[in-house]
Amino acid sequence: MKFTFIKTTRHRTFHHTPIYYDEAKEEREERARRIKDELGIEQEEDTRSTEDRIRGKMKRKIATHFDVARKEKRKSNLRLVVILIGLMIAFYYLFSSSKEWIMHFM
Repeated sequence: MKFTFIKTTRHRTFHHTPIYYDEAKEEREERARRIKDELGIEQEEDTRSTEDRIRGKMKRKIATHFDVARKEKRKSNLRLVVILIGLMIAFYYLFSSSKEWIMHFM
């Protein structure tokens, strides 16, 4: 029996088997698509592969993310401008009232 004071961890591996993947069905669909292309038969509207559809969805999601970020940046800038204008008005009021206060005692 071997005793160790410091245990080293083993590297973790990732094994994922898709649950709803049917390899035979994918091959049949690809073969049917190729045959239809060779014969010149019209296909259904969605002729893109699964990978292309996923890639398109990711592009739309990324573009949406940038739109949201742009809108948030505009809101932040507007909020900053409103705060700065409020501070300038408050300082102007304080300085103008302090001049009157100082003149009152002189």
